[in-house]
Amino acid sequence: MPTQPRPQPASPHIAAAILAGGKASRLGGRAKGLIELPGGRTIIQRLIEEVRGAGVSDIVICANEPEPYQHLDLPIIPDSDPGLGPLGGIAAALAHFAPTAGAVLLLAGDMPAITAGELRSLLVAFVGAEAPAVFAQAPDGPHPLVAVARASLRDEVERALHSEDRRAQALWRRVCAEAVSFAQIQPFANINTPEDLAALLQKRDDPDRETGQDRS
Repeated sequence: MPTQPRPQPASPHIAAAILAGGKASRLGGRAKGLIELPGGRTIIQRLIEEVRGAGVSDIVICANEPEPYQHLDLPIIPDSDPGLGPLGGIAAALAHFAPTAGAVLLLAGDMPAITAGELRSLLVAFVGAEAPAVFAQAPDGPHPLVAVARASLRDEVERALHSEDRRAQALWRRVCAEAVSFAQIQPFANINTPEDLAALLQKRDDPDRETGQDRS
């Protein structure tokens, strides 16, 4: 009698969290997600559209000041420990979605160029990985705030919040996350300085490019 194929496990429900809790001190406190792009959309409006384009509709915004984002009609949750960096937003997102989602797409809120194509590649890599998390790796280095993590990592994130090294990359290293390599740098650019903002505002249109990805 032929051996029956073993049923494949179902892909987990994946939600998304846009991390918008940074103080943007180098931009005079201006909320980076609300910077207007050519065409009239803000960075965070574009990010929401790209996340939805990647097939994820269950989205929250992690922000310690909810007022600027209330017009987006999405749930807004504060960091679990405000003032401790992006891990506070990651911890809050995983705790929020733990009852309903198997994993969470985590995305920095100041990325004006990432597309649904990169996000889909990351999601596909996560579903096929054995690691509890994956993160983007471009030619300029790792991008730890473009990641997908199992919701069950929330306790590990909480422990990392109270460790000496609260960098997101240190967390992914600690849990043996898997890097997902992309061929281009531009999709992962973010806004950190007035110079970054000036360069962005000089562009007339959103970039149109192809995605190259492999898992390592």
